[in-house]
Amino acid sequence: MEYYVTNLKKSLFWIAFYLLIILVLGQLDRSDTPVINFAAYFYLIAIFIVPVMIFVPSLHKVSVVVPMIFWGAIYFALLRIIDRARTGSMNVEVIVLELVLLEVGVWLSYQLAVAIESSESLMDMLAQGTFPHNATELDAASEKIKNEFARSRRFHRPLSVVVVYAFPKDEEVAREMLKSLQRDVLVRLSNARIGQAVGEAIRQTDLLIRDHVGRYVVLCPETNMESIVFLAERISKIVEERTGLQVNCGVASFPDEALTFEDLLYMARDRSKRSPVLGNFVELKEQTVK
Repeated sequence: MEYYVTNLKKSLFWIAFYLLIILVLGQLDRSDTPVINFAAYFYLIAIFIVPVMIFVPSLHKVSVVVPMIFWGAIYFALLRIIDRARTGSMNVEVIVLELVLLEVGVWLSYQLAVAIESSESLMDMLAQGTFPHNATELDAASEKIKNEFARSRRFHRPLSVVVVYAFPKDEEVAREMLKSLQRDVLVRLSNARIGQAVGEAIRQTDLLIRDHVGRYVVLCPETNMESIVFLAERISKIVEERTGLQVNCGVASFPDEALTFEDLLYMARDRSKRSPVLGNFVELKEQTVK
């Protein structure tokens, strides 16, 4: 853990130092006698690189060489399109220095993005270690989901999903948590605790999944709408008892309401956002009785 924290601190320091250098050079170039006279668009790219590299996962999920080539190509495209004689020096040495500084910025931003992602993974591991559960990530569960749907279609059997959406009862407390630097750790611990409670409430044949935004999805083979409503009620009560969090559960059932997992998930997610919690269940119970 200490290694990841140290690595993150080093990455933050070097990226801050890099941005400071770029800003200082920019101020010096505005003087009557520019020190190096970089092109104006160089500064824009150099600063723009950092947030894009951090917040676009696809750029730091690959080898660092790929984003370096990508940003190098953007730089050369601008070099050909924009008349730099109006904004900067035409010397080859200056152009090479601009390119080197941009690539250094890409490399430092890549290292920071990887360090942040490693720290997030570490927090997930700590949270799951504190509140162990057997939830599978949505991407990793795709094959199991396909198999369950194929079996349900082949044998004309029902299959349902539950989406669990939890939030604090006290909105003022939630706002204070959002302002705190501890928010991310608290959210991860809460999510892990919810996953543990949901895992204890479901059957061994049910599949517990966590989607891309941290919500829990339960895939329930051989379960019709009436049964899934009762299961959702059970999950809501257990999670609220164990965690103190108010829970909305959205449900949907195959084949009555949708024919694909994506449509079931969309419908269940939409229902999980409604309030009050039991309003959906009462409505769905009435539908199942009819």
